[in-house]
Amino acid sequence: MSEFSVEPVEIGRRRADTANFLYLTEQGREIEIVYRLWILRSSSRTIIVDTGPPLREAHRRGITDVRPVSEALAERGIDAAQIDTVLLTHLHWDHASNADQFPKAIFLAQRSEIEFFKSKARKHPSLDRFFSDEALLLDLVRTGRIKPVDGDLEVCPGIRTHAVGGHTPGSQMIMIDTARGTAVITGDAIPLKRNFVENIPSGIVVNVFDAIAALDFVRQLHPCTLFLAHDIDDRLEMAASS
Repeated sequence: MSEFSVEPVEIGRRRADTANFLYLTEQGREIEIVYRLWILRSSSRTIIVDTGPPLREAHRRGITDVRPVSEALAERGIDAAQIDTVLLTHLHWDHASNADQFPKAIFLAQRSEIEFFKSKARKHPSLDRFFSDEALLLDLVRTGRIKPVDGDLEVCPGIRTHAVGGHTPGSQMIMIDTARGTAVITGDAIPLKRNFVENIPSGIVVNVFDAIAALDFVRQLHPCTLFLAHDIDDRLEMAASS
């Protein structure tokens, strides 16, 4: 079995309404959230999960506490320009729109996510506000650099994707074999600890039933660690899995 380490990389922070992350919960109450991506390393491979938020879009949205992803990765000995594989949990602006920082990479996203991004339905203002850099991402799709995944996929020995939907039509989680057992990068299917601990779906959903099913899937999986997308604490440790 190939084992990987998982390194969360913080890119920025801001204040946000709790209800954006915990479905219909405590509207108007602000919490601090984190923007991050993840490094997966084995003895032979380095893979990135998500791209973090681009500076220009973060600043446009009034988020000032943010830094370049290339700088954050360089601190960990990684040249973003040399990365060859990036797994995208979904195509929201803070998870995919920094793709131009990885000029040699192939990106993997669910086919249903790509088709939704290309569709007229996505352009409704209530949905489109979570996306940016349309021309960049569509060009990556057109040129084959964003490759579609149909459901679950073994990316390589030790790394698997699992399609969950809910937050977006093609949201996916990443399952990683680590020294402690199976770890899961949850994406925005489980953005905060409270989502899992209190069994509350993500606050931004296109299908609440799929969002609940994603929580159920993780409980049945019994992972050793959940790596969370936006919680101040980057992980939720559980009993080691076999």
